[in-house]
Amino acid sequence: MKIYRQSDREASDWVVVVDGYGADISVIRGHLVIRDGFASEGTLREIYFPRGRCEVERIIVRAPAGAVTFDAIDWCSRMGIAIAFVGSNSRLINCLVPDGPHDGPVKRAQAVSGITDDALRLARFVLARKFESQIHALGVEIPRLGLPSGRDAQLQTATREIENCLRDLPTDSTLDSLLMREGRAAQLYWSVLSGIPLLWPAWALRRVPHHWSTISPRISGGRARVRDARDPFNAIINYCYTLLEVETRIACAAYGLDPDFGILHVDDRLRESFVYDLLEPVRAVVDVLVIEFVRAKGLRPYMFHELRDGVVRLDPDLARSLAVSLMPKMREPIAMEAAIYVAELRRTTVPYRLPRFASRTAPHYRRGRIPPTRPGYCEYCKQPVPKKRLKFCGRHCYLRHSVEVRQPIKLAYVKLAELRANGLSPGHGGEAARKRGIKIAESNRHRAMELTPEERRARRTAQQRVRRMRQRLHTNGALES
Repeated sequence: MKIYRQSDREASDWVVVVDGYGADISVIRGHLVIRDGFASEGTLREIYFPRGRCEVERIIVRAPAGAVTFDAIDWCSRMGIAIAFVGSNSRLINCLVPDGPHDGPVKRAQAVSGITDDALRLARFVLARKFESQIHALGVEIPRLGLPSGRDAQLQTATREIENCLRDLPTDSTLDSLLMREGRAAQLYWSVLSGIPLLWPAWALRRVPHHWSTISPRISGGRARVRDARDPFNAIINYCYTLLEVETRIACAAYGLDPDFGILHVDDRLRESFVYDLLEPVRAVVDVLVIEFVRAKGLRPYMFHELRDGVVRLDPDLARSLAVSLMPKMREPIAMEAAIYVAELRRTTVPYRLPRFASRTAPHYRRGRIPPTRPGYCEYCKQPVPKKRLKFCGRHCYLRHSVEVRQPIKLAYVKLAELRANGLSPGHGGEAARKRGIKIAESNRHRAMELTPEERRARRTAQQRVRRMRQRLHTNGALES
């Protein structure tokens, strides 16, 4: 068994993937200890993570059997480490996310927006972000990778059609029409990617099935059909989408969003619908990351396992490499989408029906109505503030307003220039100049006399003694008179 400490490279990765039979995550003498691997292959390992030097932020558990202790869960929660349990079919079983901020107004706006006109605005906003991401992938990222060869006309046509979908998005007023437009854009997007050859060695192409050699189309229409990939590329995409789902759940907890209140994905008792809404604009980013990974690493037959029914599963080594290489690159895009969605969600008008400070004898109580209130707006981002009598919606807007709008440093320079123009410099004239002159004169006297520190202290003590004696004589003379 290989034992790794915090000084080893593998023990300081940002993402750790736990795989193998009999995996174990526990705490020993204050260290988080992970034991995993396959005994038949001689790949057993034991990693120790101390609290003070632990750089891990994500733990992906793909082990079919094992145990996680309570103290290990508490250890990871205190260190801000998320633990995700992923099945062999790349399905997210559960995700233990550290507790984040609880933003009641944001969650209330999520709940209210689903039954008001804001639902249509938010659905259009999410789809617009997704279409823009697809346009960027087809117009910038795919040509940067040198793909596809000889398909420039098809790529331009698909990009133009998706731009038309984006332009016509405000005309849709129902969920069915929005989903139909999303399906049309997805069909155009995957028509460009389908058929692109994958990087297989020549000897491997003679062994693998023919449909493994290229990117196959993304089949939609059923959850099981999409999840059970029949080719390597879609198997990798399914697993990377699961990693993106983990990052999305963590982003929801970080920004105070509720993962259940979906807009495009309808409510389901067995899934967190909003997670799938939020990750839609980042799917194209993940597609580009997967294509880059495949072109850089290449594919080999031992990276995949084909089951008897034709379903393709990932080898544990490939799954570990994908998580360690691509998961850190998903963190920033999904966090940015969560922050943008929260800013858009704060525009939702929440109709409160319980007044707090109104008089019970007011006329509107007798009539059963609530007086209209004028919502306050943030002085920086111009969004409604969560409470009355607030000038800013948060500390971020307050700091940005102080730096960008008020500009106190520039105002200080202007005031200093006015004082200097009038001959009043606070750093050189007036009382400051008099005190500085006294200090300089005293320093010059000490330097001229070349006294040691002990001699200067004795001289200062003698001067204070003379000064007290003069004050005592002056006081006695005043009393006698």
